[in-house]
Amino acid sequence: MKNIFLLARKDFIRKWRNPVVIIGFILIPVTLTFIFGLIFGPSEEKILPRIPVLAADKDQSIFSDFFLGFFKQGELNKLIDLKKVEEKEGRKLMDKGKASALLVIPENFGKNVWEGKTVEILLLKNPSEQFLPQIVEEVCDISTLLLSSVFSVFSDELVLIKSFIDQGNFPDKDVSSLSVRIKNRIEGISQFVFPPVISLKEKTIKEKEEESPFSIYGYILPAIATMFLLFICNAVFEDILREKEMGTLLRMTVSPLKISEFIWSKILTSALIGSLCTLILIGLGIIIFSIHWGNLFLVFFIVLCLNIMIAGFISFLYSFIRTERQAGAVLSSVFIIMSLLGGSMIPVESFPPFILNFSKLTLNYWGIQAFHKAIMNAPLKEVVPILLGMLFAGILFSFIGSYFLNNSLKKGLVK
Repeated sequence: MKNIFLLARKDFIRKWRNPVVIIGFILIPVTLTFIFGLIFGPSEEKILPRIPVLAADKDQSIFSDFFLGFFKQGELNKLIDLKKVEEKEGRKLMDKGKASALLVIPENFGKNVWEGKTVEILLLKNPSEQFLPQIVEEVCDISTLLLSSVFSVFSDELVLIKSFIDQGNFPDKDVSSLSVRIKNRIEGISQFVFPPVISLKEKTIKEKEEESPFSIYGYILPAIATMFLLFICNAVFEDILREKEMGTLLRMTVSPLKISEFIWSKILTSALIGSLCTLILIGLGIIIFSIHWGNLFLVFFIVLCLNIMIAGFISFLYSFIRTERQAGAVLSSVFIIMSLLGGSMIPVESFPPFILNFSKLTLNYWGIQAFHKAIMNAPLKEVVPILLGMLFAGILFSFIGSYFLNNSLKKGLVK
């Protein structure tokens, strides 16, 4: 046991004297978390770009201006960027994808509306977009409905106005009578319109005063960190095959030191370095991303159990590896597949039940689940079984791995 701790101490000091690889594996999760947080992180403001809409007004009447004026009222003016163009130019811009929609108001639009005839407005939508042109279509539907309603309500008055215009004569008596009729009509509908009989009350459901401990960074960092812990712990075990090829293990067989002690020292060193790197990542998560990890005492045990499980699992994998080159090719593939299935790359919530069953067989899944439950302040009864499972798996993997790796190394030395 003493030799195991002495070897582990030597390896630990040696690794931290040249920590380039380990520091790199620490910085990568932090960098990726920062990038993904910028991409997927919630913003306090909802920023929706203005929808570019082109309008080809071939009528140039007061009625066409009245219709297009709907797009410049209130909130619609903030949402829609309306620009008048010639129809030919508008179609060219649409072909280049410079606008979401093109409105074409036909000639004699005002005349036909004035005479109560059916009028069609052409709406060309950008086929490369789906959501924005649909908004423009809805606004057009509402605008035409409002315009039609205005003409329906004041149809009699508009007929009189048209007759005045056609005759070119505006008798004072008739104009006064018309003004009174319009005033009475407005007063008649005002009780329903100003204010409306039916109104919409808007209310935003606010979160509780206490800020939720869970954030996008708290979701991403544990997932990515768990994946890179596999590579960090593996950096320690690479020395086994390297020292085997250099002949160090062969000289060890004639010394009081046993190969099994050498293997256990690597398991211990791997778990220690992995735990230290995880604690550094947790500290960086607090400083840089303001992640609330929950009960730090519980988090410490999560870190310890997770790294024991990872170190034991890697020792088990190395019992099947013969050369350093083989280790680099095989283990990298295993780590990536485990990370993909375990939730380090894609949230397991998006997996179908069939794939989720395989996810639960990975180390990543249980490590991520433990950290997330700690961040969410889940009850201990939900976290403790995961801790015990990781600890048991780590110890079991360590004993099995050390046994088979010991036999594998001895056979290799005999050959």
